[in-house]
Amino acid sequence: MGSFPYPRNGMVKLDYEFILLFKKYGKAPPVSKERKEASRLTLEEWNRYFFGHWNFPGEKQNDHLAMFPEELPRRLIKMFSFVGDTVLDPFLGSGTTTLAAMRLDRNSIGYEINEEYLEIIKDKLGMEQNTHFEEQEFQILRQKGIEEDFKRKILELPYVFQDPVRIDRKMDPKKLSFGSKVDGLESKRDSFFKVAKILTPEEMVLDSGARIRLIGVKEIPGRREKAIRFLEEKLQGQQVFVRYDERKFDARGNLLVYLYLKNRTFINMRLIKEGFASADHTSHYSMRERFIDLERGRSA
Repeated sequence: MGSFPYPRNGMVKLDYEFILLFKKYGKAPPVSKERKEASRLTLEEWNRYFFGHWNFPGEKQNDHLAMFPEELPRRLIKMFSFVGDTVLDPFLGSGTTTLAAMRLDRNSIGYEINEEYLEIIKDKLGMEQNTHFEEQEFQILRQKGIEEDFKRKILELPYVFQDPVRIDRKMDPKKLSFGSKVDGLESKRDSFFKVAKILTPEEMVLDSGARIRLIGVKEIPGRREKAIRFLEEKLQGQQVFVRYDERKFDARGNLLVYLYLKNRTFINMRLIKEGFASADHTSHYSMRERFIDLERGRSA
């Protein structure tokens, strides 16, 4: 909720998602008059489906963490396929797309790498009981191990994307838990770490592998060694936790943090207060005025 209930850092809720439409090059295969008529949309459906904004209830996340309502694939299937066409879902999940396709007399193929969802899919489609679609034919195929040189295959493609932005240091997001239903972790107020390495008075590495930079802290020329010794004394063997500001990363990919000991000692502030670092006067951060006042008070 950001700065609730005060200005100015409240979080705007994005209660919508985008649907991206892609069209293949080339001429589409011919469709018989009978199939066209069987796939005909009513005027009401056409006006509702081809409107830029859709509004319908979501789906309760019981068996799968990314379930969407059947109305979503139902509309898209009616808009962009004919009766008898084959609908592909490369991320089958709980099987909602296949269910919608069958109800609209389309064939479907779905891929899912998590075998735990297989029973959920079977139950949703009534595959064991034959309750929904008695005349439908189901096939479940398990992919065998494949031996393929994918790097070579990629180079044979007509177009190979080359990312112009190089990322030298890549960090696994799960090394810093923000508490998420998707990764199965419970939300916790504080996740504790230890400092594995102090690089400068501003930058260090946590035992999670994350490289962090202290918000609002600027190294004082000629005082690096004393500042690092101070940090080593304070942080050695201690558990720490972090807090964030509006910006999460700096230009070099370091995670921007306020660093605290488990006993709530505020490391950023102690560095400035003890004269081992100066306050950052150039960047925008929530504690900027507080840090600058602390620096001025030290100099007075």
